[in-house]
Amino acid sequence: MSRIKGCVGLTMLNWRGSVPAALQVLSALVDDALQHGNTSQRVGTSLMACLCITESQQLLVDVMDFNPAFADFQDVRFGFGGGLLAELVRRGAIKDLTWLVSPEGQSKTVRAVLIAGVVEP
Repeated sequence: MSRIKGCVGLTMLNWRGSVPAALQVLSALVDDALQHGNTSQRVGTSLMACLCITESQQLLVDVMDFNPAFADFQDVRFGFGGGLLAELVRRGAIKDLTWLVSPEGQSKTVRAVLIAGVVEP
C-alpha cells in the first residue's frame, strides 16, 4: 500500500527524481517500521508516512513508528551493514538519513533525504 500511495504522492508533488528509487526508500522505511517499530503491540493503529519536497528540490521521506530506539543507526546512516536501508545509502538513493524521538519519548520519526539525480542500479 505504501508504494501505491507513494506513487500517487510523488506524482502530485511532481517529483523530478527517480520515482522507483523514492518508492524503494519509502517501502524500506515502512518495512523497517513494521519490523522494528513495535506496531504489533498497537492494535488498530497505522503508521504515519509523509512525503514533501523542499525549496531546494530535495525529497523528504518521513516514517513514524512506536519504538523510540534505532539500533545500529550510525552504521546504517553511513551504508554499513546488510539491510536494505544501508544498501540504499551505499547506492546513493539516500543522500542523508536522520531520526528523532517524539517529545513524549514514545515514538520516533526516521527521515530519508533524496535528491533528484542518478541512482546506481
